Amino acid sequence: MKALSMKSMKYAVGKHSPTLLTILSIGGLVTTVVLAVYETPKVLDLIADERHLREEDENRTEDEPVEMTKLEIVKLVWPCYIPAAFMGIATIASIIGANTISTKRNAALTGAYFLSETALKDYQAKVIKTIGANKAQLIKEELAQDKVNSIKKNDKTIIITGDGDVLCLDLISGRYLKSSRDKLKKAENEINHRLITEMWMSLNEMYDYIGLPHVEMGRSLGYDLGMDGILEFDIDTCMSEDDTPCMTFKFHSVPRPRYQ
Repeated sequence: MKALSMKSMKYAVGKHSPTLLTILSIGGLVTTVVLAVYETPKVLDLIADERHLREEDENRTEDEPVEMTKLEIVKLVWPCYIPAAFMGIATIASIIGANTISTKRNAALTGAYFLSETALKDYQAKVIKTIGANKAQLIKEELAQDKVNSIKKNDKTIIITGDGDVLCLDLISGRYLKSSRDKLKKAENEINHRLITEMWMSLNEMYDYIGLPHVEMGRSLGYDLGMDGILEFDIDTCMSEDDTPCMTFKFHSVPRPRYQ
Protein backbone atom coordinates (compact mmCIF):
# COMPACT_ATOMS: atom_id res chain seq x y z
CA MET A 1 0.00 0.00 0.00
CA LYS A 2 2.87 2.36 0.86
CA ALA A 3 4.61 1.59 -2.45
CA LEU A 4 1.37 2.19 -4.31
CA SER A 5 0.85 5.47 -2.47
CA MET A 6 4.36 6.66 -3.30
CA LYS A 7 3.86 5.63 -6.93
CA SER A 8 0.55 7.49 -7.10
CA MET A 9 2.16 10.56 -5.55
CA LYS A 10 5.04 10.41 -8.02
CA TYR A 11 2.57 10.10 -10.90
CA ALA A 12 0.51 13.05 -9.65
CA VAL A 13 3.60 15.23 -9.24
CA GLY A 14 4.84 14.30 -12.73
CA LYS A 15 1.44 14.92 -14.28
CA HIS A 16 1.08 18.37 -12.76
CA SER A 17 4.77 19.31 -12.82
CA PRO A 18 4.34 22.28 -15.23
CA THR A 19 1.65 23.74 -12.96
CA LEU A 20 3.73 23.13 -9.84
CA LEU A 21 6.82 24.68 -11.42
CA THR A 22 4.78 27.69 -12.52
CA ILE A 23 3.50 28.15 -8.95
CA LEU A 24 7.06 27.83 -7.64
CA SER A 25 8.22 30.38 -10.20
CA ILE A 26 5.61 32.89 -9.06
CA GLY A 27 6.51 32.27 -5.42
CA GLY A 28 10.20 32.52 -6.22
CA LEU A 29 9.73 35.80 -8.04
CA VAL A 30 7.85 37.31 -5.11
CA THR A 31 10.40 35.95 -2.63
CA THR A 32 13.29 37.36 -4.68
CA VAL A 33 11.75 40.82 -4.62
CA VAL A 34 11.00 40.59 -0.89
CA LEU A 35 14.55 39.49 -0.07
CA ALA A 36 16.03 42.27 -2.18
CA VAL A 37 13.80 44.90 -0.56
CA TYR A 38 14.54 43.48 2.92
CA GLU A 39 18.29 43.88 2.37
CA THR A 40 18.06 47.40 0.96
CA PRO A 41 18.14 49.26 4.34
CA LYS A 42 21.21 47.23 5.32
CA VAL A 43 22.86 48.11 2.01
CA LEU A 44 22.14 51.80 2.48
CA ASP A 45 23.61 51.64 5.99
CA LEU A 46 26.78 49.98 4.67
CA ILE A 47 27.20 52.68 2.03
CA ALA A 48 26.59 55.42 4.58
CA ASP A 49 29.06 53.84 7.06
CA GLU A 50 31.73 53.55 4.37
CA ARG A 51 31.22 57.18 3.38
CA HIS A 52 31.47 58.22 7.01
CA LEU A 53 34.71 56.26 7.44
CA ARG A 54 36.17 57.98 4.42
CA GLU A 55 35.20 61.36 5.73
CA GLU A 56 36.78 60.62 9.13
CA ASP A 57 39.93 59.04 7.67
CA GLU A 58 42.86 61.24 8.73
CA ASN A 59 45.11 59.75 6.07
CA ARG A 60 42.75 60.71 3.25
CA THR A 61 44.13 63.39 0.94
CA GLU A 62 42.00 66.11 -0.61
CA ASP A 63 42.30 64.43 -4.00
CA GLU A 64 40.70 61.18 -2.75
CA PRO A 65 36.91 61.25 -3.31
CA VAL A 66 34.51 60.61 -0.46
CA GLU A 67 31.83 59.14 -2.75
CA MET A 68 32.30 55.55 -3.90
CA THR A 69 32.28 54.44 -7.51
CA LYS A 70 29.63 52.02 -8.76
CA LEU A 71 32.18 49.21 -8.80
CA GLU A 72 33.17 49.91 -5.21
CA ILE A 73 29.52 49.90 -4.15
CA VAL A 74 28.97 46.52 -5.84
CA LYS A 75 32.03 45.04 -4.11
CA LEU A 76 30.78 46.32 -0.78
CA VAL A 77 27.13 45.26 -0.88
CA TRP A 78 27.01 42.14 -3.09
CA PRO A 79 27.11 39.66 -0.17
CA CYS A 80 23.83 41.13 1.07
CA TYR A 81 22.06 40.05 -2.09
CA ILE A 82 23.31 36.45 -2.16
CA PRO A 83 19.99 34.99 -0.84
CA ALA A 84 17.99 37.00 -3.38
CA ALA A 85 20.38 35.96 -6.16
CA PHE A 86 20.05 32.24 -5.31
CA MET A 87 16.28 32.58 -5.19
CA GLY A 88 16.32 34.37 -8.55
CA ILE A 89 18.40 31.58 -10.10
CA ALA A 90 16.01 28.97 -8.71
CA THR A 91 13.06 30.92 -10.13
CA ILE A 92 14.66 31.06 -13.59
CA ALA A 93 15.35 27.32 -13.41
CA SER A 94 11.67 26.67 -12.54
CA ILE A 95 10.48 28.78 -15.48
CA ILE A 96 12.82 26.99 -17.89
CA GLY A 97 11.78 23.60 -16.47
CA ALA A 98 8.06 24.31 -16.84
CA ASN A 99 8.56 25.49 -20.42
CA THR A 100 10.70 22.46 -21.31
CA ILE A 101 8.16 19.99 -19.94
CA SER A 102 5.27 21.75 -21.71
CA THR A 103 7.18 21.80 -24.99
CA LYS A 104 7.93 18.07 -24.80
CA ARG A 105 4.32 17.24 -23.94
CA ASN A 106 2.99 19.37 -26.78
CA ALA A 107 5.35 17.61 -29.16
CA ALA A 108 4.13 14.23 -27.90
CA LEU A 109 0.48 15.27 -28.29
CA THR A 110 1.16 16.50 -31.81
CA GLY A 111 2.78 13.18 -32.68
CA ALA A 112 -0.15 11.25 -31.25
CA TYR A 113 -2.58 13.45 -33.19
CA PHE A 114 -0.69 12.83 -36.43
CA LEU A 115 -0.68 9.06 -35.86
CA SER A 116 -4.40 9.07 -35.08
CA GLU A 117 -5.17 11.12 -38.19
CA THR A 118 -3.09 8.81 -40.36
CA ALA A 119 -4.78 5.73 -38.90
CA LEU A 120 -8.22 7.28 -39.52
CA LYS A 121 -7.43 8.05 -43.16
CA ASP A 122 -6.08 4.53 -43.70
CA TYR A 123 -9.21 3.08 -42.11
CA GLN A 124 -11.52 5.21 -44.25
CA ALA A 125 -9.67 4.22 -47.42
CA LYS A 126 -9.89 0.54 -46.45
CA VAL A 127 -13.63 0.83 -45.73
CA ILE A 128 -14.28 2.37 -49.15
CA LYS A 129 -12.20 -0.31 -50.83
CA THR A 130 -13.97 -3.12 -48.96
CA ILE A 131 -17.64 -2.10 -49.16
CA GLY A 132 -17.55 0.26 -52.13
CA ALA A 133 -17.95 4.00 -52.52
CA ASN A 134 -21.77 3.93 -52.61
CA LYS A 135 -22.14 2.07 -49.30
CA ALA A 136 -19.43 4.22 -47.73
CA GLN A 137 -21.36 7.34 -48.78
CA LEU A 138 -24.54 5.87 -47.29
CA ILE A 139 -22.75 5.27 -43.97
CA LYS A 140 -21.40 8.83 -44.02
CA GLU A 141 -24.91 10.21 -44.56
CA GLU A 142 -26.28 8.08 -41.74
CA LEU A 143 -23.56 9.37 -39.42
CA ALA A 144 -24.47 12.95 -40.37
CA GLN A 145 -28.12 12.16 -39.64
CA ASP A 146 -27.16 10.71 -36.25
CA LYS A 147 -25.32 13.95 -35.49
CA VAL A 148 -28.37 16.02 -36.39
CA ASN A 149 -30.55 13.78 -34.23
CA SER A 150 -28.21 14.14 -31.26
CA ILE A 151 -27.97 17.94 -31.35
CA LYS A 152 -31.27 19.51 -30.37
CA LYS A 153 -32.16 22.87 -31.85
CA ASN A 154 -34.49 25.72 -31.12
CA ASP A 155 -34.93 29.21 -32.49
CA LYS A 156 -32.48 30.63 -29.95
CA THR A 157 -29.66 28.29 -30.96
CA ILE A 158 -29.90 28.94 -34.70
CA ILE A 159 -27.45 31.60 -35.88
CA ILE A 160 -28.88 33.87 -38.56
CA THR A 161 -26.12 34.86 -41.00
CA GLY A 162 -28.28 36.75 -43.49
CA ASP A 163 -26.91 34.66 -46.37
CA GLY A 164 -29.70 32.13 -46.82
CA ASP A 165 -32.62 30.50 -45.09
CA VAL A 166 -31.61 26.85 -45.25
CA LEU A 167 -31.04 25.15 -41.90
CA CYS A 168 -27.39 24.04 -41.66
CA LEU A 169 -25.30 22.26 -39.03
CA ASP A 170 -21.55 22.71 -38.66
CA LEU A 171 -20.39 19.23 -37.70
CA ILE A 172 -17.14 20.49 -36.14
CA SER A 173 -18.61 22.89 -33.58
CA GLY A 174 -22.13 21.42 -33.49
CA ARG A 175 -23.86 24.77 -34.19
CA TYR A 176 -26.94 25.41 -36.28
CA LEU A 177 -27.17 28.36 -38.64
CA LYS A 178 -29.23 29.63 -41.55
CA SER A 179 -27.23 29.73 -44.77
CA SER A 180 -27.26 28.24 -48.26
CA ARG A 181 -25.22 25.90 -50.43
CA ASP A 182 -24.12 28.84 -52.60
CA LYS A 183 -22.90 30.71 -49.51
CA LEU A 184 -20.94 27.68 -48.33
CA LYS A 185 -19.34 27.17 -51.75
CA LYS A 186 -18.44 30.87 -51.90
CA ALA A 187 -16.91 30.65 -48.43
CA GLU A 188 -15.02 27.55 -49.55
CA ASN A 189 -13.45 29.46 -52.46
CA GLU A 190 -12.55 32.44 -50.27
CA ILE A 191 -11.05 30.20 -47.60
CA ASN A 192 -8.90 28.36 -50.14
CA HIS A 193 -7.76 31.63 -51.73
CA ARG A 194 -6.57 32.87 -48.35
CA LEU A 195 -5.07 29.50 -47.46
CA ILE A 196 -3.01 29.51 -50.66
CA THR A 197 -1.79 33.02 -49.84
CA GLU A 198 -0.99 32.51 -46.14
CA MET A 199 -0.36 28.72 -46.01
CA TRP A 200 -2.18 28.44 -42.65
CA MET A 201 -5.69 29.39 -41.59
CA SER A 202 -7.27 29.01 -38.19
CA LEU A 203 -10.71 27.50 -37.69
CA ASN A 204 -11.99 30.83 -36.36
CA GLU A 205 -10.81 32.61 -39.50
CA MET A 206 -12.73 30.05 -41.51
CA TYR A 207 -15.84 30.76 -39.44
CA ASP A 208 -15.54 34.45 -40.33
CA TYR A 209 -16.31 33.59 -43.96
CA ILE A 210 -19.27 31.41 -42.99
CA GLY A 211 -20.74 33.90 -40.55
CA LEU A 212 -20.27 31.90 -37.36
CA PRO A 213 -18.89 33.37 -34.10
CA HIS A 214 -15.48 32.28 -32.90
CA VAL A 215 -15.00 29.31 -30.58
CA GLU A 216 -12.21 28.62 -28.09
CA MET A 217 -10.74 25.64 -29.97
CA GLY A 218 -10.77 27.68 -33.19
CA ARG A 219 -7.85 29.76 -31.96
CA SER A 220 -5.33 26.91 -32.00
CA LEU A 221 -6.85 24.53 -34.57
CA GLY A 222 -6.89 25.12 -38.31
CA TYR A 223 -5.70 23.97 -41.70
CA ASP A 224 -2.24 23.75 -43.26
CA LEU A 225 -1.99 23.99 -47.04
CA GLY A 226 1.13 21.81 -47.10
CA MET A 227 -0.57 18.97 -45.21
CA ASP A 228 -4.27 19.41 -46.05
CA GLY A 229 -4.08 20.78 -49.58
CA ILE A 230 -7.06 22.56 -51.12
CA LEU A 231 -10.09 22.27 -48.84
CA GLU A 232 -13.53 21.13 -49.93
CA PHE A 233 -16.74 21.16 -47.93
CA ASP A 234 -18.30 17.77 -47.35
CA ILE A 235 -22.04 18.59 -47.54
CA ASP A 236 -24.88 16.17 -46.83
CA THR A 237 -28.62 16.66 -46.57
CA CYS A 238 -30.53 15.31 -43.57
CA MET A 239 -33.81 15.89 -41.77
CA SER A 240 -34.02 17.64 -38.41
CA GLU A 241 -36.23 16.48 -35.57
CA ASP A 242 -39.20 18.47 -36.90
CA ASP A 243 -38.71 17.08 -40.45
CA THR A 244 -37.07 20.28 -41.65
CA PRO A 245 -34.40 19.72 -44.34
CA CYS A 246 -30.95 20.34 -42.86
CA MET A 247 -27.57 20.52 -44.55
CA THR A 248 -24.56 19.30 -42.61
CA PHE A 249 -21.08 20.46 -43.57
CA LYS A 250 -17.44 20.02 -42.66
CA PHE A 251 -14.15 19.87 -44.50
CA HIS A 252 -12.78 16.51 -45.61
CA SER A 253 -9.71 17.18 -43.45
CA VAL A 254 -10.03 17.58 -39.71
CA PRO A 255 -8.55 20.77 -38.21
CA ARG A 256 -5.09 20.24 -36.80
CA PRO A 257 -3.00 22.02 -34.14
CA ARG A 258 -0.87 24.82 -35.46
CA TYR A 259 2.88 24.23 -36.02
CA GLN A 260 2.57 20.45 -35.72
